[in-house]
This record gives sequence, C-alpha cells and structure tokens, in this order.
Amino acid sequence: MTRADDPAEIAALRPQVEEAPELAAELLGRFRTHPPVRGVTVTELLDPRAAYWRSVHPVPATAEEESRLREGQQLHERLGRYLVPARAREVRVRRNGVVGRIDVLDDRPVELKSTATPPKPDDDLRTSRPSYLEQLAMYGALTEHAEGRLIVVGSGEVAPNSVRVWDVGFGRLDRIEAEMTLRASALREARERHDPMGLPRCAWFERGCSYRAAGVCGCVGSEPPLPTTILDEVGPPKGNPAEADRIGSWLATATSDAGSFARFRELAYPRRAFFDERRDPAGASEPSKFGTPGDETWSALQAVLEGGPPGELEFRHADSGEPAEAVAVFRNEPCLVKSTRSLRPVPADRVVAERPHYLLELGLRCAALGTTSGYLFTGLERVPSDGPWIHAQRVRFESGEVLRSLLERRERDLTASRISGNPASLPACPRWMYDGCPHRDVCGCAADAGGPGS
Repeated sequence: MTRADDPAEIAALRPQVEEAPELAAELLGRFRTHPPVRGVTVTELLDPRAAYWRSVHPVPATAEEESRLREGQQLHERLGRYLVPARAREVRVRRNGVVGRIDVLDDRPVELKSTATPPKPDDDLRTSRPSYLEQLAMYGALTEHAEGRLIVVGSGEVAPNSVRVWDVGFGRLDRIEAEMTLRASALREARERHDPMGLPRCAWFERGCSYRAAGVCGCVGSEPPLPTTILDEVGPPKGNPAEADRIGSWLATATSDAGSFARFRELAYPRRAFFDERRDPAGASEPSKFGTPGDETWSALQAVLEGGPPGELEFRHADSGEPAEAVAVFRNEPCLVKSTRSLRPVPADRVVAERPHYLLELGLRCAALGTTSGYLFTGLERVPSDGPWIHAQRVRFESGEVLRSLLERRERDLTASRISGNPASLPACPRWMYDGCPHRDVCGCAADAGGPGS
C-alpha cells in the first residue's frame, strides 16, 4: 500500500523548491519592528476562561462529543453549500487582533448552529442562547454590518432537521468592538502570565465543565460574570418563519453528496478522512484531543502574514467550490504555513524527501486555483523570537496538468470509497500520523505500510 505522501508521487510533480531568504528577512523585519498581536478567535471570547484552559491543558473529548462535533460540521457544510456560493462561506476576518471565521458572509453575517435541544420560537435567546447572539454581534462588528442572521437546526433524534431562523439587529458596533478588544487583551495577558485570575466565570460552571471535572480548573463560582456589554447592543431577535420553512424543506429532501469535500486535508490524507467520517463512537479505541489550540509559532507566523499591506494576504476559493475550504494566497500565489520543532529548516533540496506532505498540501491548493507555483512558510518553534525563526521557500511545479490530475484522482478515489464503503484503494496515511491515530484498530494501514516512522 502506498502512502498519501509517497515521495515518488510527489517527485512526479517535479517540484522545484528554492530558498527565499530575502522574503524571510522581510517578514522577520516586519515581526521585529511591528510585532503582531496574537490572534484571539471570536469563539474564545465567548468564554475566555474555558479558552485559557484549552490552550494550557486541553482535555480529551469523549467519543460522543467528537461524534456530535462531526455531525455539526457536516451539517454546517451541507447547509452552507445550499445557502451561498463558496466565496461567501467560512469567511476569515481579522480586525485588531480578533479573528472570526464566519459561517456565511453575503449581505450580512450568518451564524449556523446545530443542537439536539433547539430553542423554541418564543424563547428569549438572551437567556437561553446568549452566546449565539454574542457571537453573531461580534461578527457584525468585525464586518461593520448592523444586522445578522441566526439559523439553528435540530440534530440527532430529538428534533431532526427542525429549523429556527432569527434576524438580529445590532446597536453601537464600536461598543461591541471595544468589549471584544478588552476580552482579547485579558485572555492574552492570562496566557502570558500562565494564570487565569481575573477572567470571567466559566459559562459552564456547574453545568458539566470538562475542565472542572478533570480537576484542571480551580473555579469556585465567585469569579465575576461575563459583562453584558455586547448583549446590551443586541436588538430583539425577530423570527423569520418563511426562511426557516424554506431551509427545512430543503433539508428534508437533500441528500449528502459523496463528491463534496470540506477541507484539503481530506484529499491530502483520504484514508484518515474516510474513517473519520465513519467512526463509530461506541467502538472508538480512544478519544483524540478536542479543542487543542493552534500552535503559537504557527499563529505568530500567520499574524505576520496577515499584518502586511491590504491585499497582500487574501483567501480565495476554487471556481468549482471543491474543496469548500479557502486557499490562503500571498502576493497572488497560494501559500502554506507550517511550524516545526526542528532546530533548522529543511533545505530546499531535501524537502521532497523529508517533508513530502508539505508539497502535497501546497500542490493540491495550487491545483484548485489553477496555478503552478506558491510559497511555503515555516516557523521554527525552538528558535527564539529574536532569531531567524521564519523560513520562506518558493515552490514551482512543472506541470499544471499533473497537479490537476492528482487533485481529480484524490477526489475520485475518495468519492468511490465513500459510496462503496471500502477504503482499500486509498493510500495509507503518512507514518508521522500513525501515533495517536484513533483508527489503528480498524484501519491497518500502519501495518501495511511497514509500521510507524519517525
């Protein structure tokens, strides 16, 4: 069985990797003269104390929690495809160090939620779902929209595909943004001093908080509550039954598309994607870590790239809409951002042999956008921030046709495996993915490929 990052297959793409020392020096200079503010996501601002513990002591999710998460992600993907074209889905916005990934951004921000206990039409969402409203309001502030839409879909057996829709107006966006900035600063400071003191009481205190149950968080319940500043700027949600009926009718008849892909990762590592989609919570061998934060070095490098002049870094979608994930584009070329614990960067002439998966992931993105070149940025985690921790390389692939053929073959093979329920034709995962893989007991690709590698 071949591996997904088979060096021979990557070599067939005939990549030419060149060092880009001047670009690396430029980015390092940007970092040193104008250090970027570490990005804090909108979802972290909904419960800063829980976000703090996720970053310093993540608690493994149960198989049931992972199953619910996957179900919600799949529903988001299906519904997003129905509502708007790819360019308007999962739109990334960064403003003053706060990062939002908006489910839908067309004429207004739209937040999609799935839950086994959807609110009733006459519920007071300020009480029953305050985080839903806060999240939507923050997206409004990030995009300077005075109105947003909340779509809640029932999941599981309790209320399958029941739909509720509310249109929500926002008041003073500057006040919402100011509160976002305060929360983000408090969370950054807590992480820097390794102490959550001063952060608001966890929203899940005495409601099944996994960090408290694991003995990680020492909340006592006397911490100050989360300020209501943002909720105070949210107008009364207005039900939109006509839109709810339209979406509900579509969900009742829609079927999943085996040829739809949410992430490039699915095509880069299709065997893992196959088993992730079919994982049986009751038979899972072990839980994987849930909510593990992005690596700090990766986040810092991403912030450096996003901190350049307007338009230097943007996000584009393939014309076909497949995969749905947007491609980061730096100076009009696809780019891939990675981090490594290696003390030294992999030199250009060793990337195919030592980091073939980097070229695979970048090549798939190039194929989706119809280009043959891109950038590879690597952050060195163990190099001090005042050292040369940013490494840049330019990659050129010889043939766009070969790249496109790789993308189409991965799409075709994964689609066929989804339909047949048989992953035999899918390549084994890279050896570095074997350790900690929750599917080892049922997949067997580690044994077929010769066992884990380093």
